[in-house]
Amino acid sequence: MKVGLSGGIACGKSTVLGFFREAGWQTVDSDAVVRELLATDAEVKAQLRSRLGEAVFTDGAVDRAAVAKRVFSNEGDLKWLEELLHPLVHESWLASIAQAPDANWLVEIPLLFEKRLETRFDLTVCVVSPPNVAADRMVARAYTGEQIEQRRKQQMPLEEKMELADYLISNAGSLEFLKQQTTRLIKQITTH
Repeated sequence: MKVGLSGGIACGKSTVLGFFREAGWQTVDSDAVVRELLATDAEVKAQLRSRLGEAVFTDGAVDRAAVAKRVFSNEGDLKWLEELLHPLVHESWLASIAQAPDANWLVEIPLLFEKRLETRFDLTVCVVSPPNVAADRMVARAYTGEQIEQRRKQQMPLEEKMELADYLISNAGSLEFLKQQTTRLIKQITTH
């Protein structure tokens, strides 16, 4: 089974991914793939240097915060970066699945519905949190109100994702409650 995982910013996608992994599923964290590409892919670094300049590098390494600051304040740069990275991320998770095609897979893709990738999966799951709870989590991660708003504007409204998803997991309560829901969902989808 292949499951696509999405949700709003700071709604708990990574935590849910961890619960699936604990339950024996193979997982792909798209954000981790992006971090890896920015850290190790020479061609990606060359493209970034060419388009965004030295300002997004610190001691030869990509400064992800500087990249984010630049692309979230410039629509053209964001579109360019997505066109550079998304095909590489897509190739990465397809290659991972190809290595163990008979395994149960959970692939976390923040822009799953925006990029119309839901058809690549047997079913989709959306992790949701009340906006104020998600904002509090982002503030705790040192995001400013402006940065939170910039990121939210780049995503489909959470309500639309909720309508498109096959299953919803609410992350409005405790970590234990989130784990219980995830465990119940895993049981439900693997016994069909």
